[in-house]
Amino acid sequence: MSSTRLRACLRFGERRLKLGLRSDDLLFVDELVTSVPTDRHRHDGIRRFVAAIALVAGGIYLTWRLFDTWQGTNPILFAVLFCCELFGWTMLASFTFLAWRIPPRARPSIVKRPTVGVFVCTYDEGIRVLEATLVGCSAIRYPHTTYVLDDGRRDEVERLAARLGAVYVTRPDNQHAKAGNINNALGSTEGELLLVLDADHVPQPDILDATVGYFDDASVALVQTPHDFDNLDSFQHFDTGRHDQSMFFEVIMPGKDRHNGAYWCGSAAVIRRSALEDIGGIATDTVAEDFHTTIRMHSQGWTTRYHDETLVQGLAPHDLASFLLQRDRWARGNLAVLRTPENPVTARHLTVKQRVSYLASLLAYFVPLQRVLMVAVLATMLISGLLPVHAPAWQFAVFWLPWMTLEIAAGTLLSRGRVSLLDGSYTLVLTTGIYTRAVFVLIRPFRVSFKVTPKDGIDEGGWSAARQLRLVLAIAATLLVAMSLRTLTLVGVLALPRLGPLAVALGMFFAAWETAIIAMALWRVTHRHQLRHQFRVPVEFAATMGGSVVRIVDLTPDGAAIVTGAALAIGDDVALHMELPDLEGGTTTVRATFTVRSCRAEDAQSWRVGGTLVPETSLDGRAIIELCHVVNSRARLTESGRLDQAVSIDREADGTGQPLGRVADL
Repeated sequence: MSSTRLRACLRFGERRLKLGLRSDDLLFVDELVTSVPTDRHRHDGIRRFVAAIALVAGGIYLTWRLFDTWQGTNPILFAVLFCCELFGWTMLASFTFLAWRIPPRARPSIVKRPTVGVFVCTYDEGIRVLEATLVGCSAIRYPHTTYVLDDGRRDEVERLAARLGAVYVTRPDNQHAKAGNINNALGSTEGELLLVLDADHVPQPDILDATVGYFDDASVALVQTPHDFDNLDSFQHFDTGRHDQSMFFEVIMPGKDRHNGAYWCGSAAVIRRSALEDIGGIATDTVAEDFHTTIRMHSQGWTTRYHDETLVQGLAPHDLASFLLQRDRWARGNLAVLRTPENPVTARHLTVKQRVSYLASLLAYFVPLQRVLMVAVLATMLISGLLPVHAPAWQFAVFWLPWMTLEIAAGTLLSRGRVSLLDGSYTLVLTTGIYTRAVFVLIRPFRVSFKVTPKDGIDEGGWSAARQLRLVLAIAATLLVAMSLRTLTLVGVLALPRLGPLAVALGMFFAAWETAIIAMALWRVTHRHQLRHQFRVPVEFAATMGGSVVRIVDLTPDGAAIVTGAALAIGDDVALHMELPDLEGGTTTVRATFTVRSCRAEDAQSWRVGGTLVPETSLDGRAIIELCHVVNSRARLTESGRLDQAVSIDREADGTGQPLGRVADL
């Protein structure tokens, strides 16, 4: 099928939301989407060739470094730099191991039909956040029972669960945090399979249709699906629309699946209850209960799978503090597993491929420490004149330059466009402090408490954000001092120990490069301003307000932006009548009170009015939530588009100018 015809099919699947097509029409599009190849599978031969050549070039370079570049160097600087370079080669090798090939995506057919319980774990998340997830759970097509596991013991959560048809489960204490919450629920719930969701992870209606079939294989204990986020203004989203976990879930996890090394990522996973019972429940020894539990499952002979299809939409951290809190917990928890009997080095019955897969993930936490050590070597060389490596310029051109070029090329190709070099460097700068500190869990263990990542809030940027990156600021200051002192020496103002011209040139270049990367990251952090508590979902549909037809251009469960033909006064309360697309392909009538909070001229004939929404009934509120968090996500995930695509399907089906009106025409 041509890409043009495929896009037409995808547009057809999205537009059925407005055209009133039957639900089974969507199944056709679902099956189509899950079976087509993506850009991640193109040019795999080139990727593998470049990666293999890069590893060979790296091996030659490291051999040269070890035997031919130590004369005239400082032994400590030589050893530190060589270890850092060896670590870099190891990381490329592990990345190549995982990203060598991405299996094509396909939903397994469901032969058996096991019972399913949906666990929604919550502690202190806002009611609006939790309500969106429960609305999504109620729309899941496969028969199931939804359980709200509330460690906050909140009356309003119990009432919310009852209103949305979920079973409320709580306990008298919060021992072992999320892991203890799930373990407690195992004794009072039903379901041969358990879909585990965080409070902010809204599932798609077909999440169980896509994953339950894997469990026809009696050895499968767990099926993980990707994490994706619909608050596109979050801290971890890049300008491309991707986020800092895109490469992990779209490249690395599919690679792990090839080696039976996919692991539970805390949410958006279906788990076999009997497998949990077999290992004594969720692991509680560390705060990385997901990672740790999967190792125990693999040690007991269970297999895991990764289903490479986005089936949940979560909320990504909204500011730097939330981002760092979440990543700090992940790093300390996962690294702490190395101090347990279930660590991937010594755990019994793991295969070699599984050990490599686990260790590749853990080694990633050491990358910032590698960068810190390399910066320390660089600054020391510029100030002291001591050399970490000594060789003529032509040898650098023969051994070092090909290795550096091929390493960058291989990493870029293996990433398959899921992260750019600058975005990867940006994320590395942000995590330098917390990951470097987390490494010391291995040396001096200390208790790590489980802290829930805030799911809403604002980000004012500025110095309050930048000062959270203390180690990064210290690195930048060190490099600036080192470059300044060496520059003053070059112009004759100071008399630092002599450095050869090549050492000065390379040292100043790399110091300037690192400083520029840090400056770019600090600029992004300080200039980022996200002042809305909720992400405004872009939409495009007509509504009536006070008897006039208006156009709604963005929407949240609590507010909207509306384009009108006349200005409205701040503070006015106006009746709003909307026909919202629903999951069944029809529309739902929604009434709400719109309170005007802002009004500005859009153009010569229209005004853009912002305000808050108060639905008339709970059903009206549910319909708005469903549109924002399920229906809209469905359309975006199907076509990576918006609901404001043109309604007409005439004359744009496949580029031939012929109308597209029936599934058979496709």
